[in-house]
Amino acid sequence: MRRLRAFWLRVAGLLRVGRDDDFDAELESHLELHTEDEIRAGVSPEEARRQALIRLGGAEQVRQLHRERTTFPELESLLQDVRYGMRTLRRTPGFTLTAVFTLALGIGASTAIFSLVNAVLIRSLPYGDPKELVYLFTPNPHLKGVPPEVMCPSYADFFDLKQQSKSFANMSAFEQAEFTLAQQGATQRIGAARVDESFFPTLESIPELGRAIDASDNQPGREKVVVISHSLWQSMFAASPAVLGESLQLDGATYRIVGVMPPEFEYPFSSDLPYGNSHIKSTKLWIPLALPAKQKADREFGNDQVIARLEPGVTIRQAQTEMGGIMARLAPLHTTELSGGGALIESFLGVSVGPVRPLMRLLFAAVLLVLLIACGNAANLLLARASGRVRELGVRAALGAGRGRIMRQLLTESLLISVAGGAVGIALAYLFLRLLPRLDPGNIPRLNESSLDVRVLLFALSASLIASLLAGILPARSSSRLQITEVLKTHATRAHTAGHSRAQGALIIVQTAMVVVLLASAGLLIRSYINVESVNTGFSPSTLTMGIWLDPSYYQRPAAAHFKKIIETIQALPGVTVAGAVSNLPLTNSESLSFFLVEGFANQKDQLSESRSVTPGYFSAMQIPLIAGRTFTDADADASGSGTVIVNEQFAKTYFAGRNPLGAHISTDDQHKRWDAVIGVIADVRHTSLEEPSQPQIYTTGYDFDSASIAVRAVLPPATATTEIRTAVQRIDPKVVLADFHTMADLESLASARRRFQTSLLTVFAAVALLLAVVGLYGLMAYSVTRRTAELGIRMALGARRSQVLLLILKNASGLLGAGLLIGIGCAWIATRALQSFLFEVSGHDPLTIAAVCGLLALCGLAAAFVPAKRAASIDPMQALRTE
Repeated sequence: MRRLRAFWLRVAGLLRVGRDDDFDAELESHLELHTEDEIRAGVSPEEARRQALIRLGGAEQVRQLHRERTTFPELESLLQDVRYGMRTLRRTPGFTLTAVFTLALGIGASTAIFSLVNAVLIRSLPYGDPKELVYLFTPNPHLKGVPPEVMCPSYADFFDLKQQSKSFANMSAFEQAEFTLAQQGATQRIGAARVDESFFPTLESIPELGRAIDASDNQPGREKVVVISHSLWQSMFAASPAVLGESLQLDGATYRIVGVMPPEFEYPFSSDLPYGNSHIKSTKLWIPLALPAKQKADREFGNDQVIARLEPGVTIRQAQTEMGGIMARLAPLHTTELSGGGALIESFLGVSVGPVRPLMRLLFAAVLLVLLIACGNAANLLLARASGRVRELGVRAALGAGRGRIMRQLLTESLLISVAGGAVGIALAYLFLRLLPRLDPGNIPRLNESSLDVRVLLFALSASLIASLLAGILPARSSSRLQITEVLKTHATRAHTAGHSRAQGALIIVQTAMVVVLLASAGLLIRSYINVESVNTGFSPSTLTMGIWLDPSYYQRPAAAHFKKIIETIQALPGVTVAGAVSNLPLTNSESLSFFLVEGFANQKDQLSESRSVTPGYFSAMQIPLIAGRTFTDADADASGSGTVIVNEQFAKTYFAGRNPLGAHISTDDQHKRWDAVIGVIADVRHTSLEEPSQPQIYTTGYDFDSASIAVRAVLPPATATTEIRTAVQRIDPKVVLADFHTMADLESLASARRRFQTSLLTVFAAVALLLAVVGLYGLMAYSVTRRTAELGIRMALGARRSQVLLLILKNASGLLGAGLLIGIGCAWIATRALQSFLFEVSGHDPLTIAAVCGLLALCGLAAAFVPAKRAASIDPMQALRTE
């Protein structure tokens, strides 16, 4: 490569030399002609040639004019600046490496975070124009306390909306589902969706292979076809093109594969639906909805989700107004006042990425501060370097270099540093993205798709260019304002006897202020995370849990006896203390609500409470404390309609204030004809999330489950217990599926994963910012000491003690730190208000956090300044004066 480059340079040089030779020959002929004319006029040959040169305007001037007309002088001048800048930077490798690495940290961090923002918020989704996609909900005013996104149109309402509305180009209803997939004698639970024929056209997504589900597939009796995901195609069929026509065993039924979706399509993901099935992280297959006529006419609560595509030019508000009118006309057709409701339309993007948009903005704002701090450090380095080149720049100015040319040269050097920093920064961003899976909380959509694509690389290039301007403009402007006479008549070492400049001090103050903002934000998030981790969840973190699904054949007959046998088998295993089951396990985003009445209470219409069905051993397995009364027994669970319930402490405080709940009666059936006695009160359990207080809860008992979560308390290690339980259950019934093995500590960790993600990243950024600020202050103080060597030597020669010199330097550093801290506290007071939604049980203006941040920064800053201060105190006065 080097030989090839040298060859082309020689060729270009020969061509240029050839063109110059031709021009010189032509110029010489013109000179001879003019000289001969002068000689014929009686002028001596010497004078004749001089007159000829004057008439032509000077040989060198003509040659220069010719070069400017036949070449690109601006490009040549830029290339000269680049070559000179590279030579200059090579002569100072310490400075160059420090500046490059400083900018690399800022550019790399900002590039990595932009790659996250790009994947989550910017990059196109695998659907046609997702901005036109919306979700349809029918919130019911009678169901107070129920989130509006829980209520979706019933199937009868859906078909009427699809027929009568003019605001939607297409509309689809689908249901999330889970199937037991049999594969080579093994079974697994897999996420799926039952979809109508409009599902794929509404999303404007087409299969990679085969076809989608059409109207003929959605006829009852013809629904045994399936479209599979790209990942399932690869894992089960090795991406064979002959997969079409192959079959899958789903819940014991045979489905024929008719299509394969592209790699990026696995809708719906768990983050795409506001209240979707938490067990389904992504969808691996799609089967026809195939509704029977009775279900199509049902106007009660729907188990479906409705997604639609707006007509071009139609807004969400306009569509919601039309939907509200249609729902009002449909209201008389509903059999009860609790079925049907209002109209609510929300954008697809708002539901899927809206919850994480503030987090992405927070991280991006934080990383931009890091980039600005890095630019400030680089600017300080360039200012210090420029002050050491004052004589060189003065000589260049004296030789004719204008202010613009000097600024251009210095900006070119800044650009070279920034481009190198950008290249290293991209490498650092790549390493960060390789480590990202370890930080992925699992509930940020498409975070695992972060990559260094073209858009991210263009951002890195833009960040490098902007960094070069921010870092270089101040040193360039400062160095271009030279007093040439003063510079040339002053010795290089005496050009500036003061320490650092005001500009350098101002940069340190601004850097310190920005670091205070970042450290304060990180400190508040750390305190919030500690508070979340310290929450009393109400259960034991060591409890082992798992999901269980019975064979579909049990759905058609009572499964209680079979389920009880499974629980008893697990409980009888060596090392297992107790086992129990629950319909909705805490921290799994699953919920069940029941209407209820309380005896002796001023009940409101349509009261709702969280409800659970548990087996007798559940509370003991979870180690949920019993506050009063007793827990369920097998007699309670075996007796049909035993008439016993247990409530949590929050329920007792709310509905039995001032009286004993034990023995009181609660009605939870639809018609409120049966009253159950309260036999116990248990401690509150954080069910929805770690950060939301417990709501009133009612527990009933029984073994009538076809699927549930099992909780096991064992003395065995979780891995051993998992193997033993799986083996024992498979021995009873090979068709039973056990999956989702977790300890409750694992679920707690998952519940706090997003908070841990944001806290970890912001803490890393704050640490990087602190490191840059400390390095910057150290460099400034070291430079100041170097510049003030003569002054400090004179002070010490006149009697100043070493301690006084030490304090003098530390006082200078303290002044800069103090000014930065004061400004930073004011900025943090404003900035942390935007963090309020990210905080948990801590104020955005927490004085303890602010004090800790200021103390940490002051301590690190003074420690950084102490080294140059100590060096200043050890200056030999005679040696310092000898340099004068």
